[in-house]
Amino acid sequence: MKLYKKIQILAVVAFFTTSLGFSQTLPYVKPDWGAYTKGEEGFLLAHVIHWPEDGKLVIDRAIKPREARLLSEPNKKIKIKLIEGKLIAFLPKKAPEVQISVVRIQLIPTEDWANLGRYRAANAALKAPSKKENRVVFMGNSITQNWTRDHGVFFEQNPSFVNRGISGQTSAQMLLRFRPDVIELKPKAVVISAGTNDIAENRGPISVERIAGNIFSMVELAKKHKIKVVLASVLPASSYSWSPSIEPADKIIELNGLLKKYAKANKIVYLDYYTPMVNDTKGLKKELGRDTVHPNAKGYEIMEPLVKQALKKAL
Repeated sequence: MKLYKKIQILAVVAFFTTSLGFSQTLPYVKPDWGAYTKGEEGFLLAHVIHWPEDGKLVIDRAIKPREARLLSEPNKKIKIKLIEGKLIAFLPKKAPEVQISVVRIQLIPTEDWANLGRYRAANAALKAPSKKENRVVFMGNSITQNWTRDHGVFFEQNPSFVNRGISGQTSAQMLLRFRPDVIELKPKAVVISAGTNDIAENRGPISVERIAGNIFSMVELAKKHKIKVVLASVLPASSYSWSPSIEPADKIIELNGLLKKYAKANKIVYLDYYTPMVNDTKGLKKELGRDTVHPNAKGYEIMEPLVKQALKKAL
């Protein structure tokens, strides 16, 4: 009977560590007491096959636990402490009456919310601008990011232009990365294009006034560091494929009104992409877009002389 149980345990170990390859797909060293597997989002499961006699379960120090509980005793937290370089979970000394116990570990979130890492290597590799160079950083979302992909000749012909757009980003995310992706690159000017993803509620509901406030904060940071600002309007959009319940057209008009008013009051250049690209139903002209939001090559060809004219005025 003991031999049979031993064979069962060995089979379970093989199941977790070999057949499914769980431990190999996770960035943790395979433990000698069992195996790690992924739980639901934000959780890690530790399958304890060999219960420690003293109840001290040594777990990989690369794990960043917020708290842990046994699935068999979900109302009791397990104490986790770093002792002499070892991360130890203090289990009950007496093992539960099951062959395998599962410790559910809630992990500390490690999300790079503002995507500060997106351009970290590119920023480090970018040489400081020469004294005569009029470096310009384009700060924005997918409309900016896709510019290099869909009409890259613009950046090829203007090597002092630096694209720092990130698809899907809101004004709050751009504000957080404004220092590493704009200020620290020491440009003479920045083109700020933000707002449509806020209106799409990519990160939850937000008022038009708050969107404008985030954009104004970027302007104020730029001015503090003697960087000239071109404040771009939000492009027209009649709908969002990824957020179909939102009706953006009137909110875009409202936000652009606030941006234009602020630019005039603070003597900065306002760049009106909206007027030449809008159709008679407050959306993006079909011939200028890949969809209802993003410009195609023809759309960028409309935008390029406008931004160059605005930069000339700002500089």
